[in-house]
Amino acid sequence: MSRSFLSVSEFSSLLKQGIESLFPYPIVVKGEVSNLKVYPSGHCYFSLKDDRALVSCVMWASQVEKMRFLGKGLPKDGDDVLATSRVGIYPGRGQYQLSVLSIEPFGKGEALLKLEELKKKLAAEGLFDESRKRKIPLFPASIGVIAGQGSAGMKDILTNLVLRWPLTEMKTFPSLVQGKGAPKSLLSALSKAIEAKVDTIIIGRGGGSNEDLGAFNDEEFVRAVASCPIPVISAVGHEVDTTLVDFVSDLRVSTPTGAAVAAVPDQNEIERQLDEAQGRMVYLIAHKIERLEKELASLANRPVLQKPENIYLETEKRLSQASKLLAVYSDRTLAEKTHRVSSLKERLDALSPKHVLNRGYTMTLGEDGKPIQKAYNLKKGSIIRTILRDGTVISRVEAKEINNGK
Repeated sequence: MSRSFLSVSEFSSLLKQGIESLFPYPIVVKGEVSNLKVYPSGHCYFSLKDDRALVSCVMWASQVEKMRFLGKGLPKDGDDVLATSRVGIYPGRGQYQLSVLSIEPFGKGEALLKLEELKKKLAAEGLFDESRKRKIPLFPASIGVIAGQGSAGMKDILTNLVLRWPLTEMKTFPSLVQGKGAPKSLLSALSKAIEAKVDTIIIGRGGGSNEDLGAFNDEEFVRAVASCPIPVISAVGHEVDTTLVDFVSDLRVSTPTGAAVAAVPDQNEIERQLDEAQGRMVYLIAHKIERLEKELASLANRPVLQKPENIYLETEKRLSQASKLLAVYSDRTLAEKTHRVSSLKERLDALSPKHVLNRGYTMTLGEDGKPIQKAYNLKKGSIIRTILRDGTVISRVEAKEINNGK
C-alpha cells in the first residue's frame, strides 16, 4: 500500500522550507514591542504587534551582545521599533517567527529603511555582483591607504604592510571617516589615490554604530568606489558591521590587519618558498650531474674513446686496400681494353679496301666517286676510275657485257 500522508514533523519541515524560501533576505518589520523577556541563556523573546496582528520574535544571545557592544540598549514594552529580521518557523510548534538581527527605534529606523532601499537599488544595478570583482595584485609596487589622519587603523595598516612586504611604496590619503563632512572628504581622498596611480587602494576605519559608519553608506561615495579603476580593499568596521562600501569593493576584510594581509604577500613566506625552490633546484641539478657523469663514464669505456687513433689507422688500412684493388682493377681493365682495340683493328684491317687490293683485286668508281657494283648501271662513254694496288687507271666505257641471271 503506497504512503499517502505526511507526518506532523514532515509537514512542519516542508512548511519551514517553503516560508524561508519566500524570504531569502532579511526584511525590516515595524511594530510595537510587547512581552519582552531576556532569559539566563542570553536569548531575548518578545512580540511585535500592530492594531491587526502579532508576531513572535527571538533575538539570539549573539545579536543581543552585538547590540550591547555597539552601545545600544534593548527596547522596552510599548516601544515602536524597526526590526531587521529573518523569517523562519519553529518546527516543534509549527509556528512562524522572526529571528531579529538588529533593532532601531522607529525614529532612527527611517534612515535604516532608506539604507535598505539604497542597498536594493544598487544590488539591482549589479554593483554587488561577484562577477565584477577584480583580483588584488599579488606584488603591488604602490598602495594607497585611505583612513583617518593619525588613526589607529591607519597606523595598523601601515605597520603591517611594512612588516609583510617592505618593497611596496605606501601612499597615505588622510580623510574624515565620521560626521557630516566625511563623505566629501572620502571622495576627495579616493580621487587623489586614483590620480596617484597606485596598484591597490585600502579604505579603512574601526567599528562603530550605523550612524558612525554612515559615510561609508553614502550613495555618491559608494558609486565612486564601485567605478574606481583601481582594485579596492574595504576594511571598514569589524566583522559584525557591514557597509555598502563593503559590497561594492573588490575585497572585504574585517580588520586593518586583514587589509595588509590581503594587499601584500608575506616576505617570510616568500623566502620560505624561495628556499624550497632553491633546494629542489639544487637537488635536480645534482641529480642531472650524477646522471651525466655516469653517461660520460660509460662513453669513456668504449674502445673508440680509449684509443681514438684506431679510427685513423682503420681508415688508413681500408684506403690502402682500396688503393691496391684499384691498381689491380685498373691494370686488368687496361689490358682488356688494349686487347679489344687490337682485335678490332685486325678486323678493320681485314675489311679495308686496301687489304683487298693487296690481294690482286681492283675497285672501280663511277663519275660520282661511288663504287660501281653492277655493269648494268654504266653507260657508254662514261668515265670510270679503276683503283689498283699501286695506282689508278682512268677509262672510258666503250662497251659492256652483262651476265644474264646475275
